[in-house]
This record gives sequence, structure tokens and C-alpha cells, in this order.
Amino acid sequence: MEKKVGELMVPIMELATVDGESTVREVVAALKVCRRYPVVLVTENGKIAGMIGMKEVLRGLNPVAFKKDAYGGWVVNPEWTEPVLLAGCFQERCADLAERPAREIMMPVSRQLKVQDSALKAAYVIIRNAQEPVPVWEGDRLVGVVGMKEIFAEIVRELEVKCGRGKVIFADRFRRKGNLNITG
Repeated sequence: MEKKVGELMVPIMELATVDGESTVREVVAALKVCRRYPVVLVTENGKIAGMIGMKEVLRGLNPVAFKKDAYGGWVVNPEWTEPVLLAGCFQERCADLAERPAREIMMPVSRQLKVQDSALKAAYVIIRNAQEPVPVWEGDRLVGVVGMKEIFAEIVRELEVKCGRGKVIFADRFRRKGNLNITG
């Protein structure tokens, strides 16, 4: 029988939580010690308003001025932003990012998956949105998150139940036999 998202998800109690006023520095500290999933929930007025994972922190390095390909009314060619305008600014951007409030970089919590949804629907939502983990809801309550890791673990379980364990041969075995040509 196909498992539901509620059976695969990581429960919300296993995720770190910060207030929207917390700095990104505090978020990064929480991400470093996350046990199961590198994501931090962001609360505003006692409710979960968003999530921050490594992807959101990386996005936070990008100057706000260039998020919409415009700066001061000028259209900015995306090719200019990194090589011309950002080269050599990593440490400066990290320092600026560290003091920003968490709410500025958080991803709003979406309502796309319910505990009773299928694993296949979860896979579809993850791939379609190119974002993970995806929040899982039971009625009006956020109860957990699910991502590629949980879906992949279920794929492995299904394949092993139906087909048994597959044989794995690493590239170095082929190289020793002369069957693999690596050029570089």
C-alpha cells in the first residue's frame, strides 16, 4: 500500500524555530545544529510564517537591488551582476547578511501538501517548485515537512521490496580493468 505524506514527513517538533526578528547569524547557527533537516521555521506573532534553509541563505547573499533585474530605475543585465558588480564581495555580503532579520530571506510557508496526499504528489510538488522541503499540513496546522530525502528513501524501500538489492560497481573497478577512460 502506498504511503501517505504524513507517514514520510519529518515532524515539525524536529525542526529549529526562530523569531522573524532574529538575525541571519542566529539562523545559520540553528542550521548548523539541525538534527534531521537543514531548515529553520520562522515565526511571526506566534504563527509560523516561513522557512529558511541553505538555499534561502545563499539567495540572501544577492543584493536586494538586483532581485528584480533593476537598480535605480535602470535595467541590469543579469550577466553584469556577478562578474562586474559582485566579484570580490563575498566577505562583505556575508557580513551584511549576518545582521539582516530572518523574515527578509525566509520562504513563505505554502499550503500545497496535506498529510493524506500521496508520495507521488509530494515528488511532483518538490520537482515543480524546485524547492524543498515542502510544508505538510493537517487542517490549519503545519505538522511537518517532506523533501527529496524522504521521497528517495521510499523509492529505495519500494525497489528493494519488489526487486531486491541492486549490484553497485564503482568507477574505479572499471578503470583498473581498462574499461573506463577518464580524460581531463
